Amino acid sequence: MNHRLFIPVVLLAALALGLPLPAQDTIPRQASMLVIKDTFSFVPGTWAEYTIFDKEKNESYRMYIAALKRETVGGKSGIWLEIEAEMKDSPLIVTDIFAEETKDGPGKIFKAVIQVKGMSPFTVPQKYLEGEDRQVGSFETAQIVKRLEQKKIVHNGRTIDTLIVEAQDKEGRKTAATISLQIPPIAVFAAETDDVRMTINDWGAGAKTRIEGEPIGFTFWLLEQIANGLTKKK
Repeated sequence: MNHRLFIPVVLLAALALGLPLPAQDTIPRQASMLVIKDTFSFVPGTWAEYTIFDKEKNESYRMYIAALKRETVGGKSGIWLEIEAEMKDSPLIVTDIFAEETKDGPGKIFKAVIQVKGMSPFTVPQKYLEGEDRQVGSFETAQIVKRLEQKKIVHNGRTIDTLIVEAQDKEGRKTAATISLQIPPIAVFAAETDDVRMTINDWGAGAKTRIEGEPIGFTFWLLEQIANGLTKKK
């Protein structure tokens, strides 16, 4: 059986805040997310929380991933996924992604909503969902190249069946991972690449969106930040 691993590497760019006028269209940015076949579980309500250690920066941050609900938007059927990242010296950011369901996991991203803690949520413009202007993380598939060991692991009083594997993406980058289908939605217990190390904190069911309020358009969001900035300066 092939196994599918979803390794989030959430990198946030600086926000265009406090400027008299936005020099460019700038939104909180995320990097791509690596997926290894056949473990991603599209079960609404499932969630998992991880600690991610960035080896280059020598610092850790918290990452939460959840499968929310299936929906049809604009004639397209898909599922809402949510990623929350809390990094040192950065505001907490929640990203909801409406993505296509495929046999390999999340496919094309149809829509995305981002909320920076303390600000209004906004809808990401379509041009930032694909191509060279992409600002929202995509899902890149990797393949299992070696199955090493099956073992039972006890974590926080729960016993799970795991499989230790080695995987490789299309660029040849390797991942060592311990995966379990008992940890939806991404089935990762632990994973490590040359750049990051990922370990499970907890997982469960009953997830609901952490986006608060009704999303506004990105242009209105920028204007809102400028207005707020000018008000604070006064």
